Amino acid sequence: MIATEQLQQLLAFEGGEHGVLSVYLHLAPSLQVKRAYRVVFNDLVKQQQEQLDALGREALAREAARVEQYLAELEPDSRSLVVFSCTPRDFWQVYKLPVPVADLVRFEPTPYVRPLLDALDEYERYAVALVDKERARVFTVYLGEIEEERDLFDWVPPKHKQGGWSQANYQRHHEAHVHWHLKHVAEALALLYRRRPFDRLVLAGPEEATSELRRLLPRVLQARVVGVFPAELFASEAEILERTLAIERQVERANEERLVAELVDAAGAGVRAVCGAEATLDALWRGAVHKLVLAEHTPLQGGQCTQCERLTASGEGACPTCGAPLRLIPDLAEQAVDRALAQDAGVEIVHGEAAERLRAACGGLGALLRFPVVEASAATPTGGREET
Repeated sequence: MIATEQLQQLLAFEGGEHGVLSVYLHLAPSLQVKRAYRVVFNDLVKQQQEQLDALGREALAREAARVEQYLAELEPDSRSLVVFSCTPRDFWQVYKLPVPVADLVRFEPTPYVRPLLDALDEYERYAVALVDKERARVFTVYLGEIEEERDLFDWVPPKHKQGGWSQANYQRHHEAHVHWHLKHVAEALALLYRRRPFDRLVLAGPEEATSELRRLLPRVLQARVVGVFPAELFASEAEILERTLAIERQVERANEERLVAELVDAAGAGVRAVCGAEATLDALWRGAVHKLVLAEHTPLQGGQCTQCERLTASGEGACPTCGAPLRLIPDLAEQAVDRALAQDAGVEIVHGEAAERLRAACGGLGALLRFPVVEASAATPTGGREET
């Protein structure tokens, strides 16, 4: 799994003139036969070389040889592989992901992180509580993998009468033990949340047990419940994972659609949101972006000032801020993502219907803002980099 420290190091790293090789490979079973993913990698490297000058091709060849050696010794044990390499800066990071990614090779001054961030956003950390009236199994699900955390058992006396007590007393005794058991489960979930925070919570089991557990959860966990489904305590991990991932996809798409609707409506009203590449890049220049929103698979070209590094939606002419020449940026969206992250802004890559609406309304790029929209002439630019 990816540690927070590793991700922060990755986002902060700059190879500068040396360049960073970013590699994303889907290790599908069909490609593991005769290590066919190595052929895919070499083909992608050749495509990158065609876009570089002689010095760039030489630097890329050096990094590619390092990755090729790693691939030659690799015994695939994941669905995808992500590698970042910059030999002159002694930089090397490898991530094995249990979820698929598209094959991609990029050679640029900084690591190409958008597909990795998209995967991390798409597969948030979930907790799952599978309960009945005397047992519980607690799981965590992250990046498409499931792990059982705890198996709880609390003895609960049967409902039927076994002695001199009245039937009503036995019923109350039974219900009290069920309550204590489910309260124990709620406490275990709260402890897990403090120890390994999760984004969402799914409850599974008989309706009577899941309803009572939900009522007993602390508010912070009640707010994270996104799904409930019936299941038996002996359900397999594969079953639980399949049901949870279906809920996860549904929740993620619904959240993305709400986010895009909020952005489009707010931008239309001129309230703390901007829509379109030029307005979004201007907001980034002013340090006003709270959350950058980008539609998946949206090609955006633009320019970057050769002096002040301002990004623009035009790749030609002069910088609107300092008048210096612009240089063409083939992947403007990636530069915008890097700029947003450098300013501690959030980044959301949306998919499906949300992506279609964002492309139709904003050309695929927009942002929610930290403060209200102001005229560019009245704004105080903070530049493309985070101030210290």
